[in-house]
Amino acid sequence: MEIKIIPSENIKPTSPTPNHLKIYKLSLLDQIIPPVFSPTILYFSPDSIPISQKIQLLKDSLASTLTLFYPFAGIIKDHLSVDCNDEGLPFSVATVKGQKLRDFLENPDMKLINSFLPNEFTWNEGAGPGSNVIKIQLNYFDCFGIAICVTFAHHIADATTICQFFKSWAANAQASCSSLTRPNYIAQSVFPQKVTLQKESYLFFPLQKFLKIGKFVTRRYVFDATAISTLQAQSTSSDDKQYPTRVEVISAFIWKCFMAAAEKSSKNQKPFLLTHPVNLRRRAEPRFSDDSFGNFLWVAAAQWTKPLETDLKNLVNEVKRALRGIDKEFVKRMEGENGYYENLEELRKGIPEEANWFAFSSWLKIDLYETDFGWGRPVWVSGFVSGESETVLPNSATLIETRSGDGIEAWVILDEKYVAAFENNKELRVFACVNPSVV
Repeated sequence: MEIKIIPSENIKPTSPTPNHLKIYKLSLLDQIIPPVFSPTILYFSPDSIPISQKIQLLKDSLASTLTLFYPFAGIIKDHLSVDCNDEGLPFSVATVKGQKLRDFLENPDMKLINSFLPNEFTWNEGAGPGSNVIKIQLNYFDCFGIAICVTFAHHIADATTICQFFKSWAANAQASCSSLTRPNYIAQSVFPQKVTLQKESYLFFPLQKFLKIGKFVTRRYVFDATAISTLQAQSTSSDDKQYPTRVEVISAFIWKCFMAAAEKSSKNQKPFLLTHPVNLRRRAEPRFSDDSFGNFLWVAAAQWTKPLETDLKNLVNEVKRALRGIDKEFVKRMEGENGYYENLEELRKGIPEEANWFAFSSWLKIDLYETDFGWGRPVWVSGFVSGESETVLPNSATLIETRSGDGIEAWVILDEKYVAAFENNKELRVFACVNPSVV
């Protein structure tokens, strides 16, 4: 397979951003997120529409969409703001020679996925001052199937906001005013930024001490509906009042497998730490709408000190306790003057001095598979691959819904020293398929 990239062009908004909106201020919840880029890739099957027509439609509709999502057409000014200068975002087109989309989806080659990301993307690249907020690359295969990759600065937007962006872009492509998403820029008024906030008080600062440079390997595991329901049943007793969610049980199960791998790979004396982002939009009362722009995230933490006693039911209870502890009262407190510091202190109490950290993120229930530019829904939504060079990452898993909506793909990134023990876990092989065909 050969990727040939056509020089990118900047797509600018069709209408200028008003002067009073030229500087977009980040909210407190944006401010505390690390300035890193995060990619999302949507794959679409070929049809009878010429590729040149699709490319032009995507460019034109993107320009209209940027009028609404105007921070995405700007430049990061500093750690607190975006200069909405309407200079646009880089949009590149790449041809994927020697590969049909269907062939790729039948046997996904994980090492090739990063080829679909915008040119010159690296994991060490930060989204600092002067950077674009978003970069887009459209890749088309020999069969004219396409893969659209959006790489975004995570401290400007979370996955829910990116999904809303895709929806609006698709609605503009179909000239559908009824399904057009208009972002709601309420974050700064609800969670005002704290200009004097020191980095030591940022959300992820207490976790940085666990990061080490290493070589990381990405593996894709798929849990179907039957496997998930079986794990839910195994982790529930007759007196449980609340059934564990899919996210809770799959997170606990993968955490259990990671503990077993760590114990087998080294003489571990440290407690195990799990973190999971929680979408505050759905925890607030009244709820913040999904079109609320920016980051509405907090991190739940759970720890386990008895790796040899890793009963799934107990781990599920720990994950449930952590995730469900972020409730309407938590969000209400966050909106107060000192609520952020109170919540941060509560989080810190759950983080030990030393730990084997495993970080989760979830793209469930954000409806990326509903994106339709006029040639059907995506046949696949993929995560990203860690690459093979040394870098600084946590051991982690990103949970993504399958196209059917009832399964979960887990994109697991592991330090290579844990990989053999993890992928040979007998329980994991019973409940998950390893990198199966997408089609």
